[in-house]
Amino acid sequence: MSHDEGSLREFLERSETPDSPPRILYPIFSSHDNFTFETALNIAEGVEGELLVLDLLTDNSLRSAEVTSIGRKLLQAHLDEDHTVDAHLIVEETDSPLSTAITVAQQRHVQLVVFDEHTPELLGEGLRGDAADQMRKKAGCDVVSVTHPRSGASISSVLVPLAGGEHSGLAVVVGGALAAGANAVVEIFHVTQDKDETEAAQATELFDTARARLPESVELDTHHLEAPDAAEAIIDESAHYDVTVIGKPTQSRLIEFITGSVTKSVTEASENAVLTVQRGDDDGFSFEGH
Repeated sequence: MSHDEGSLREFLERSETPDSPPRILYPIFSSHDNFTFETALNIAEGVEGELLVLDLLTDNSLRSAEVTSIGRKLLQAHLDEDHTVDAHLIVEETDSPLSTAITVAQQRHVQLVVFDEHTPELLGEGLRGDAADQMRKKAGCDVVSVTHPRSGASISSVLVPLAGGEHSGLAVVVGGALAAGANAVVEIFHVTQDKDETEAAQATELFDTARARLPESVELDTHHLEAPDAAEAIIDESAHYDVTVIGKPTQSRLIEFITGSVTKSVTEASENAVLTVQRGDDDGFSFEGH
């Protein structure tokens, strides 16, 4: 499958169509990660969406054939008869790479942005917070941050721990989209300290809601586990899966610092790739209508 490429100006001047597919943005900053790119590609394919690869150059001296072909090489290496996603490469020189990525997300109604662990700090851009937070706040779109990428590893299984937080629905959709694109199975995992009738009913409701967010074509398993420590249980379970998709903590940073965070513990201790998701302000990324 081929792709097209051009400048940011050319891309932004294109006319929109009312039935545009979901757009997934993968920005390339000073470096990139193959696993994260493949994750973005599989998510886009899983929802029959459109993948935008934004190759951001921050120094004119870097504009060489070798550097500007990073996005091109990624697309040429991964787009084949097994990947039919509609892909676009945008190459842009800029002194404000994150601000440029936010502009693309805003003006082209991007539903989901995928960041990798090489995303730089926002030095010199006059922005506070990390890249994912700024993208979510300023562009209103959903965000995925990938840590512990596994270079060269295929994805055959995805774990989605659920606790009913505000980002849980997005975790289900992202996990389902990734699984659909990679032809993998998804397990929805819920941990409680007790497994009484009330907890069992709540788990069933969580699982039913998750199932309703995904098309029937996505292979889905569910597991309700009784364990004293949710983070430890998720970390142990993650060892059996290629990827774990989990929602960002919803508590304040001060409370998180004092009491700890399940998401932080899982991200730091899991041996597999971890995708941390956070919901933006717009309608959001979903399978609806696709």
